[in-house]
Order: sequence, then C-alpha cells, then structure tokens
Amino acid sequence: MPLILIADDNQQICGWLRAVLEAEGYRVIQAADGREAMAAIERDAPDLMILDMYLPVQDGLETILMLQNAQSPVKILGISGQPLQGCDILKIATAFGAHGVLEKPFSREMLLQQVQTLLSSAQQPSA
Repeated sequence: MPLILIADDNQQICGWLRAVLEAEGYRVIQAADGREAMAAIERDAPDLMILDMYLPVQDGLETILMLQNAQSPVKILGISGQPLQGCDILKIATAFGAHGVLEKPFSREMLLQQVQTLLSSAQQPSA
C-alpha cells in the first residue's frame, strides 16, 4: 500500500487526515514543518505528500521548490485554508509544482478522490 506523508503543523488536521487515510489502508507518516518533511522524504521515500502551505520553519512553497530542484518523484497535494489578501496560495503552489490542491475545509470524499488520482498518475509509466 502506498506511503503518504502529511506535512501540517495543526495536530487536529493531521489526526483527521491520518484517520481517513489509514481507514482506507494507506500507510501514513507525519511532519510538522517543511524541514521535517524533507527529512522524511529522504528517509522514507513516500509516494505522496499532503503539504500545508503555511508551515513554521520552512513553508509549503519553499518545500515544493526544494523538491523540484531535487527532482523528487513524490507527488504533492497542496492544502490551505488561509488565503492571503490578494494572493491565491494554492494557485501559486500549482505553478511551483504541486500536482494537486485542496482548499480547507474539504470533505473526506474530496481528499480520497485527489489522493487516488495522484497515486494512480504516479504509477503510470511516462512516455
């Protein structure tokens, strides 16, 4: 079963995401900031990372850029619920290289659909 990394500093969100994903049979690991997420990617090679855009120490956009520079194969699902005035952080995340985005709050069904889509695209051979 695929390994999913949750990178979010909100323990309630992490707990809910973990419960939903583990109920579907996914293996789950967590990180509280972008630096921890990068270390987890190097150590555990997850298939997918659910990445909050607003993290302490190293935010989501910085993390996406680092993964792009490292040419990491991990799929990135950017999540955010705190829009900055005049700034669509999820649109920026997509431009930086996120493979999918979800605006908080999102439903269990929306989450699982995005996760399944991103994981199935990761398993298809490139042409």
